[in-house]
Amino acid sequence: MLATSLVLVAALLHATWNTLIKFSAERLLVIASMDVVALLFALLAVAFVDFPPAEIWPWLLASALAEQLYRFLLIQAYRVGDLGLVYPLMRGLSPLVVLGLTLAFAGESLSQQQIIGILLIPCGMACLLWQGGGGDRLPWSMLPVVALIGLCIGCYTWFDGQAVRLWGKPWDYLVWLSLLSSWPFPLLAGVARRGPFMLFWRTQWKLGLAVGFCVLFSYALVLWAMHLGSVAEAAALRELSVILVVLLGMRYLKEPFGGPRLLACGLVLAGMLVMKL
Repeated sequence: MLATSLVLVAALLHATWNTLIKFSAERLLVIASMDVVALLFALLAVAFVDFPPAEIWPWLLASALAEQLYRFLLIQAYRVGDLGLVYPLMRGLSPLVVLGLTLAFAGESLSQQQIIGILLIPCGMACLLWQGGGGDRLPWSMLPVVALIGLCIGCYTWFDGQAVRLWGKPWDYLVWLSLLSSWPFPLLAGVARRGPFMLFWRTQWKLGLAVGFCVLFSYALVLWAMHLGSVAEAAALRELSVILVVLLGMRYLKEPFGGPRLLACGLVLAGMLVMKL
């Protein structure tokens, strides 16, 4: 029950920071700012955590690389697609990736009910390919990008899950992962767009802090949940954020809420209920 509660809170935070990024016209600067917050957190905390053992470093490096690719592709996808379309599509693939990796390599035991519940979630996301999910269609050229984002999310989620179960210290893992993954985008923004980046911090520092804290707390809660329970189930339950993002996009970005998006949300909710009943 604790693991489920942690994941649901993490889903709310995840939906919030993605909405804030989509809402901003300066997505590179927002992502760079959120990484500044994470990097400062890691630098302050690193003296109080243990150094990762040798067997954890491959997981750390693989996760950090997948996250960099995810951030880059996320900026591209949000330039052309509705939040309520891009976010569910990319998130819908990740439970399948985690489920496949878990069954193939992790030896984790999942019940038939859990597997059915997990599979209902990407089925819901597939509804969004019908008539643009009730709004503007996503250009076909962007579908491979969105699919690759989902693959990145699934991979780094699985990498993180294996690492925290091997090491048993999710807090320490988060600190070291933040050190590895939180410097490239601030460096890029500082070199390529130094003036706008400085102006962003002077005028929109509250947005940068809000996104940064949402990302950190969301990640910490998911790592804790995966340490406590099933990695595949935690990855799937986090997709509650899909429902929240569709509603936030409708409320704050004036995006449409057509029948396909309603059906997608219903299947996501059904999948979570099947897993937990």
